[in-house]
Amino acid sequence: MTDRLVVHGNLDLEARREFIGNASVVIDKAAGNTVLPVGLDCSNVEKLDDGTLGMLVLIARQAQRRGVRVTLEQTTPRVREQLETASVSHFFNWGE
Repeated sequence: MTDRLVVHGNLDLEARREFIGNASVVIDKAAGNTVLPVGLDCSNVEKLDDGTLGMLVLIARQAQRRGVRVTLEQTTPRVREQLETASVSHFFNWGE
């Protein structure tokens, strides 16, 4: 796994922008490496608010354009259900 980022829910706009910037750096490092996905540790997220859901999708789509997969690690069943309900779970790999 490449650098692992820790996701927090209920981030304000500035915090989401900062997280997206950090994720972009990790995605750039992983681009071209067919072995290592980008790992996002979701253990601190009990449920997704709309802003966090949108942020995760934006990061996953950015990674996909660069040929990188995003792995969500330690997701709660509720978070996974929310991603499935929003029809965006296909953007992610699932870790432990």
